[in-house]
Amino acid sequence: MRVLLVSNGYGEDLMGAVLGRTLRERGAEVAAYPLVGTGHPYQLEGIETLDPRRTLPTAGFGFRTGLRAAWKDLRAGWLSLSWAQRKTLLAQRGRHDAVVAVGDVFCLWMAAAADPGGVVYVPTAKSEYNDPHRPFELALVRRLARVSFPRDEVTARRFRAAGLPAEYVGNLMMDCLQFRGESFGIPEGAPVVLLLPGSRADAPANFASLCQVARTVASRRPEVHFLVAVSPTADPVALARACGADLVADWIVLREVRVRWTRNFADALALAWVVVGMAGTAHEQAAGLGKPVVAYPAPGGVQFTPKFLRMQARLLAHALVAVSGPEEASGWVVRMLEDPEERHRRGRAGQERMGPPGAAPAVADRILTLCGPPPVGATRSTVQL
Repeated sequence: MRVLLVSNGYGEDLMGAVLGRTLRERGAEVAAYPLVGTGHPYQLEGIETLDPRRTLPTAGFGFRTGLRAAWKDLRAGWLSLSWAQRKTLLAQRGRHDAVVAVGDVFCLWMAAAADPGGVVYVPTAKSEYNDPHRPFELALVRRLARVSFPRDEVTARRFRAAGLPAEYVGNLMMDCLQFRGESFGIPEGAPVVLLLPGSRADAPANFASLCQVARTVASRRPEVHFLVAVSPTADPVALARACGADLVADWIVLREVRVRWTRNFADALALAWVVVGMAGTAHEQAAGLGKPVVAYPAPGGVQFTPKFLRMQARLLAHALVAVSGPEEASGWVVRMLEDPEERHRRGRAGQERMGPPGAAPAVADRILTLCGPPPVGATRSTVQL
């Protein structure tokens, strides 16, 4: 059983890598094509990746966040890169038993070049909660996907109402969290605020802004511990430099506050009482774990634009508090540190919107059932989900 995973975004790569690992555990041969960036999550899993790969200025968000950002990607060669990637996928036709698209309808369209017979579609980028699928998108799914596994039941119902085969089996995003039980030296039960500057080129500028929040919160609640989750695509040295701090081992040391940096996002998130940041997938995972999120538009403006924040606020509902800037964010962080009932109420809202983990094994099993060799005495067309 040979499976090709196609994804278009850092969060989508994380989900694709988890799905790829699960498929390999079930005996499948897995390759991947990350259409945005270099596919670091696949490399960590030892999954073969196709080329060409390149990181564009907006890291895949140009056409989601506005014309100015899209123009940056176009000038950097998005069209030529996309055409080269399309040719690579066309060359994969007939080499795989299943092609899986993890991302949006553009990812689906690209993946269909490798399997015109029908792609397994995992639509991670859109939900009916915040960005309902348009008729042309549903038409594209109808033409290119043999089955879809949306991220929530509301979206799955929308697909089925449009006559599309779709099933909700959990949120693949929640399967990406790997807990190791690290405490970072923080006493049990101590209040923790987690800073999330994002995974793209504007992470240093975003972190400098988040440090303003940390300073204000520390001045009002000096017992609070601060963590910052640093993406594999970001450099802690650059983060420290951006806010005029010293980097001392695992600490970013400012005059007013110390922030422990880590790449162990899952354990940092598990300890957090409140999350404040400018991230995409990480905010959604935080909400799914029951952590309230405070967010405001990023000064760097690559991904976390006002438009993106509005979309995320509709998706996460009461789990996310959308504010205008660091000063307002500080007030909300202190408010939730002091009000456990508020934290828990918003946390429950996030868990309801995001749903449980468990999608990776469910989707993997269905891929093998749908696309693998049929049972003795049956034809491929008789095998049902």
